[in-house]
Amino acid sequence: MTLADKLEREIRAENQTRFRALNLPREFIAPNYDGRSIVNVAASVVKIFGGKISTAPLDATILEKFSRDISRVVLVIIDALAYARFLRALDANPQNGFNALLRGNAQIVPLTSVFPSTTTAALTSLWTGATPAQHGSLGFTQFLRDRDARVNMIYWSPTATEHVAGAQLVAAGMKPDEFLAAPSLPQILDRVNVPVFHHIEKPFVTSALSQMQMRVEMKETRGFVSSSDMWVVLRDSLQARQEHALFTAYWSRLDAIMHDYGPASRAYDAEIHNLAYSFEREFLSRLSPRACEGTLFLLTADHGALDTPIARTIYLKDHPDLRAHILTLGGEPRAMYLYCVHRGKDAARAYIEKELGDKFFILDSRAALDAGLFGGGKPAPEARYRVGDLIVLPRENFILWERADAPTMLGRHGGLHEEEMLVPLLVARLDG
Repeated sequence: MTLADKLEREIRAENQTRFRALNLPREFIAPNYDGRSIVNVAASVVKIFGGKISTAPLDATILEKFSRDISRVVLVIIDALAYARFLRALDANPQNGFNALLRGNAQIVPLTSVFPSTTTAALTSLWTGATPAQHGSLGFTQFLRDRDARVNMIYWSPTATEHVAGAQLVAAGMKPDEFLAAPSLPQILDRVNVPVFHHIEKPFVTSALSQMQMRVEMKETRGFVSSSDMWVVLRDSLQARQEHALFTAYWSRLDAIMHDYGPASRAYDAEIHNLAYSFEREFLSRLSPRACEGTLFLLTADHGALDTPIARTIYLKDHPDLRAHILTLGGEPRAMYLYCVHRGKDAARAYIEKELGDKFFILDSRAALDAGLFGGGKPAPEARYRVGDLIVLPRENFILWERADAPTMLGRHGGLHEEEMLVPLLVARLDG
């Protein structure tokens, strides 16, 4: 049995062991926060540099043959890179540039995302080493008590006016760098004098979401335009410096392609191959031996991706007896939080279990939080107010849709389906 197979077997057992009290469907993949999830990637980076963090590092078997005499770490995050689809893309194209690493000493293993498996929660966990419960960013949309508003956390604007302008909450006086209840990775590493060189798409350099997640000025932040020049600027940064440092890069457009075309599309695979081609040509093959020395390369994702055909949409408007018990909503169609009217919680749960139980699994929000579905440790002060009264988790590839008009996205994430929860971790020593 390979290490990847062993880890996947352990991952799949988690919902029947650690989360047995929640009675999750067997097909769900629960987060493995104790060493087999993306949050542990950040914790391992901190540990490599001698820093302190309460989160467990990665399972020791994952990095044991790579971790000796590391002086620098490169961490690349590809939004919505699903584990199984990444493996299929590599198998389908032996010339895929990432195979150049795998022909050497590299390995790929599965990890879980966090819950919810969505960017505002998962990417924040990667940039903090904290679970969603700890850092407090718990969904794509969240009800914020202090603003008495339901907010799109990508745009940092109320959902009712999110398309009017971005960062409306910032304009209203809310400070992104004070939102989270956990320090950022750059802040943690600054305590041990390890600089962070950050590379991100130009529109995100000063976005409210980036300010929320990173919090402090990096040693250097460089914006890029496409996945090809991402590898160029990352290579240039690595070549120019020899000190102990963390080099990070984040690429979002695979997620955008996934939403538009679906992860089973040729467009999704094409972007993986495009990334890999530029990786080998513009990064790996052009690094000097000096730049590679003592350098650990990590590539992972914040979450996976699931095909969600429009025909699998369940409209709330078609269930007025359910809607009558709901005051407002949070989360997203693959992980929806229901805020129920007074004494409406039991009725809402009973309706879903009776009328929609073959399509959705429902959880008590407080029970899920207490059981550690959002992660262990001390929850952020506002965590329990941001997950509603009930959590609606789709089975298979259904979505729960609150609007009257039909959805347009063909791919989504957020829930506990294996395709949205399992992500790859590609590990290699660049000095081979």
